[in-house]
Amino acid sequence: MRGEAGDRDGAEALARQAADLGSPDALMRLGEMRESTDRDGAEVLYRQAADLGSAHALDRLTVMRENAGDRDGAEALSREAANHASNSAWSRIAGKPSILTRLWPYGLDPDGTPTTP
Repeated sequence: MRGEAGDRDGAEALARQAADLGSPDALMRLGEMRESTDRDGAEVLYRQAADLGSAHALDRLTVMRENAGDRDGAEALSREAANHASNSAWSRIAGKPSILTRLWPYGLDPDGTPTTP
């Protein structure tokens, strides 16, 4: 609400408090607030959210790496998402047009190799 009212500093302060309590959603919000002005800072926040279990953060990091031209980094993050995301999180990620669906349209086998059609 503070962000919508134009109080960016207040919104960031509240999101930081929630992030300090371990909220991956708050870290995602902070990352989104910073992405246009502090790309590196946004990546750090998304990584923190991913470390707390946010599959969406891994997807966001993957897109940022891909947009930066770091295909290897994007692929590594995609593998991390595939290895750590729950089935429902995987479905949410794979359902989006992202590097995951381009790299592995049929997913990955348990040994980490791409699944054949």
